[in-house]
Amino acid sequence: MAFDNVVDTLTLEEIVPRVVDTVLRANRFATKMLSKTKRFGAATMDFPIKYQIGTAIQSFLGFDSLPTSFTDTRVLLKYNPRFVAANVALAGTDILANNTAAKVLDLTEVEMKSRAQDLADGLGTMLWSDGTGNSSKDFLGLAAIVDDGTSVSTIGGL
Repeated sequence: MAFDNVVDTLTLEEIVPRVVDTVLRANRFATKMLSKTKRFGAATMDFPIKYQIGTAIQSFLGFDSLPTSFTDTRVLLKYNPRFVAANVALAGTDILANNTAAKVLDLTEVEMKSRAQDLADGLGTMLWSDGTGNSSKDFLGLAAIVDDGTSVSTIGGL
């Protein structure tokens, strides 16, 4: 409710001591994917993948000849690390102005949490995409995995 100058000049406003996120909510896909992350222990992270069934399978009876042919069923996917960043820019004058006994919320803390949420949301968007954004520096996402080769010609170097 808006008051006139008679009330406004004599009455303090109350700020609720929390920020409510009405934009980002939660990115459940990013949360699920990030919960299973692993540290890179080398220049690349390699994953052996079985991509086909071996062909030397047959039934037999008694002393029938058994199959001896070999079928290579695996490939090695290689991934280089990818990185994301978000800036947190605050004017020194704003930090000083917020550093008073009357502050309700800490400006730096609120802005850091806000940018962390923005970073998580942006990462979630990348995890849905095909990895071709920002000159192909984005993470390979779900769209790359299901792509028919139109946008992404290789996965893991293959």
